[in-house]
Amino acid sequence: MQITKENIDTFIKGTIMNCEFMDITKIDFIPKGITRLCCNDNLLTSLPKLPESLIRLYCGSNQLTELPKLPESLMYLNCYDNNNLTELPKLPESLKDLDCYNNNLTELPKLPENLVYLNCDNNNLPYKVTLDNYKEKHNKFIKRKEILSKICG
Repeated sequence: MQITKENIDTFIKGTIMNCEFMDITKIDFIPKGITRLCCNDNLLTSLPKLPESLIRLYCGSNQLTELPKLPESLMYLNCYDNNNLTELPKLPESLKDLDCYNNNLTELPKLPENLVYLNCDNNNLPYKVTLDNYKEKHNKFIKRKEILSKICG
C-alpha cells in the first residue's frame, strides 16, 4: 500500500500521522503541520521530505537505507530495529531522544548536547557510544575527524 494525496487523510488526526503496521511501501509526502509521524513496522525503503513542524519521528522496523534531512524542530528520533541504515544525517540540536539500535550503523554524527536518551546498541560502530561517554569521547572524536579531513583532504 502507498500513501498518496488521495488517501493521506485516512492516516491523519490533528497533527499526528499514523500508519504503523499497515504494510506501507511508500509515503508520497507528509503535509506541513504534522508534528508526529508514526510509520513503524512497514516496508518502507525511504521517507519523503520531512516537514519543519515535525517533533517526533517513529520509523523503526522498516527497510530504510537512509533518512532524509531532519528538521531543526525534531526532538525524538526512533529508527530502531532492522532498518538498513549505515549512517544517520546531521542531528538537530533540539534532539533529546535517539533510539537507533539494531541497524547497520558504522558511524554516528555529532550528538546533540541536550540528549537525554540514547540507545545505539547492536550496530557496526567501532566503539560503544553511551549517554555517559558521548560528550567526552564521541563528539571529540568526530571533531578531530573533521579537522583531519580539512587538513588532509
